[in-house]
Amino acid sequence: MYDTFYDVLASRYDILQSDMDCARWADYLTGLIDTYCHTGSETKSIIDLGCGTGSVDVILAAKGFDITGIDNAEAMLEIATAKENADKITWVLHDIIDFEMDGKADCFLSLLDTIDHIMSKAKIGGIIRNVSDHLNDGGVFIFDVITEKHLKETFGENVFYQDYEDFLLLWINHYDERRKVNTAELTFFEDDGSGKYDRYDGELKEKFYPESFFVEEAAKAGLTHKATFGELTLDKPGRDEERIFMVFVKE
Repeated sequence: MYDTFYDVLASRYDILQSDMDCARWADYLTGLIDTYCHTGSETKSIIDLGCGTGSVDVILAAKGFDITGIDNAEAMLEIATAKENADKITWVLHDIIDFEMDGKADCFLSLLDTIDHIMSKAKIGGIIRNVSDHLNDGGVFIFDVITEKHLKETFGENVFYQDYEDFLLLWINHYDERRKVNTAELTFFEDDGSGKYDRYDGELKEKFYPESFFVEEAAKAGLTHKATFGELTLDKPGRDEERIFMVFVKE
C-alpha cells in the first residue's frame, strides 16, 4: 500500500513511459549540446530541471556528462538513485521554480512536459531568469513543451484505460480551451496481492504556452533563441506535432 497518489505515480512512472526510447532522447540531446553549447568546458555540466526518475540522465552520465538532477518528488528520486550509473549523478530534492546552486553550468535541460505542468507564466519566467543567471557564457538551455494539438485533440475530452499486470489506470481528460489547460483525472487500481485492489485518485494539469512566450521571456533574461524543432528531429515543427524542442543560448 502506498501513502499517496503521487507515490503510486512515481512507482509506476517508468512503466507508463515504457514506449519512450531513452537512448534516442539522450543521443538527440547530445547532438544539440554538441551543436549549440560552446562554453569551452572539456566535460560539460548539465542540470536537469524536473529530472523525475532520471531515465535519460543515467544515459547522459554514461556518455561522460557531469549531471545534476533536480526534482521536488522524493519518491521519483528514490527510484532514480537505484538505477545503473545513478552514482555518477548528483541528485537534489528541490522545487525547480526556485532552485539554488553554487556556481554555473554549461547546459540546462527540462524534459517530458515538465514546464507544461507549471500553471503560472510568472513562475516560468522566473525559472528562465534563474537558468540564465546560472549558465556559463556559451551555455545552452534545452527543453521540450507539448503543442496545443496534443492537449486539445490527443487528450481533449478523451478517456484512456490501461490494464497492466498488477495495476490498472483510468485516465479522464478535460481541455479548457479558454485557459489552454488540460486537466487529467487519474485513478490507479493497485493489486494488493489478495485479489482486492487499492484505489488512488489524483489530478495532473498541463498548460499550453505558445513558442513566442518562451522566446520573449528568454530574451528578457538574456538568452538568445537559436532553434525550435519537431519532436526528436532537426526539422521545423509540423502542423500535427505533439511536442517541440526549443534551444536557447547565453551569448
